[in-house]
Amino acid sequence: MRDHLDDFYRMLADLIKFRSLAIDREECYRTAFTIVKKLNDVGFHVDVIEHPKGNPVILAKIEGKSDKYLMFYNHYDVQPAEPLDEWRSDPFELKREGDFLYGRGVGDNKGNIVSRIIAVKEVLEEEGKLPYGIKFVLEGEEEAGSPHLHEMLKDKRDFFKDVIGVIWEFGGFNKDGSITITLGLKGILYVELEAERLRRDAHSSLAVLLPSATWDLINFLSEIKKNELNQLKSFRGGIVDVEKIIREIIEAGYEIAFDPDILKEEYGIKEFINKLEGEDALLAYYGSPTFNIDGFIAGYTGPGTKTVLPAKALVKIDFRLVPNQDSIKIAKEFCNLAERASIKCRIHSMTEPAYTDFKNPFVQGIISRLKEIGEKIKIAPWSPASGPMHIFIKYFNLPVIAGIGVSYWSSRHHAPNENIRLSDVEKAMKIIKALIKNPLPK
Repeated sequence: MRDHLDDFYRMLADLIKFRSLAIDREECYRTAFTIVKKLNDVGFHVDVIEHPKGNPVILAKIEGKSDKYLMFYNHYDVQPAEPLDEWRSDPFELKREGDFLYGRGVGDNKGNIVSRIIAVKEVLEEEGKLPYGIKFVLEGEEEAGSPHLHEMLKDKRDFFKDVIGVIWEFGGFNKDGSITITLGLKGILYVELEAERLRRDAHSSLAVLLPSATWDLINFLSEIKKNELNQLKSFRGGIVDVEKIIREIIEAGYEIAFDPDILKEEYGIKEFINKLEGEDALLAYYGSPTFNIDGFIAGYTGPGTKTVLPAKALVKIDFRLVPNQDSIKIAKEFCNLAERASIKCRIHSMTEPAYTDFKNPFVQGIISRLKEIGEKIKIAPWSPASGPMHIFIKYFNLPVIAGIGVSYWSSRHHAPNENIRLSDVEKAMKIIKALIKNPLPK
């Protein structure tokens, strides 16, 4: 491997070994201070913000010739690796097989942290001083909804004042080699519902007389789904006009990032729900919020049989929200509905949707630089995934784009055998270096 890829491999291996789930504060602290050392080695000035209930947030800064800064946002926490028996190697030991690197966090998001640090280091070695200053915000709770990030940053407003824009944590290469520039994120509302109908589990023969926590939850959710969430007045209010946004991007000469065939192939299906195709599928992908059951826990699920009427049932739900939806209002209204049905409702986390206008000068500057270095570009109005992007846009008034990273269309984020390709790492670092040298149009 070339020297910078050797550096990338060694630094990434140092980070992958940490099982930095957001709930494991000890591992997150170890990860954070390992990153701090690597930033210090490059010449960054680092401030670590701690919180009694949260994981450290790292603020790093290195000056350039310009008095303006380009900012990178990343996270060092990872998803659980389970099911472990589906991994081809230990998920917390970086494994190389030819062009591929395997491990939990190689793409989401430790590989992007490392590629960006090394890109800064290389530009410093080549030019002596950075043309633009660089700042990092690195946190350890993104996979848990970033519950403490805003609180931890609210007194650091000066850190954001001289920033021209933010490059978000994720990105990579499509099957045709293009890059998708993403202008926002959907919001998320994560809710847990619990029905408790009996003092203890009962013999299933008593189901003719006794109430069922399981059926009560199923019926409650089915009724909401059947009525397309019309019971929640706030759910349909304020949804952005995605058709207008898509039309504006297409009229500017760009392709909208959406490949239904790859989605079907990746998940082994022949058609989407409700037989959505073409423009209808595209508009649903970007413009429709979701109502999804993440997990249902009730009764006996072991081997063999156990005839039981469960006393309790629990379900975990997430809503993915499009720009302009109000997560707080939706949460309040949904929990009121549940409580009227004698179902306990607990809000785990919520993150607002976020969007930077396509015509924003920073967005146009990034696109211009990518075209200058020969990259093929597609545009996504926003990602169906979520994150704390709204903090940077809404509270610090910064433009944000995503899409520049080391992953590719089959990196298997959040799944077993998460992987990246070294050839993509090489390309990603070339792009990052070009943006560090000049993130604005000439």
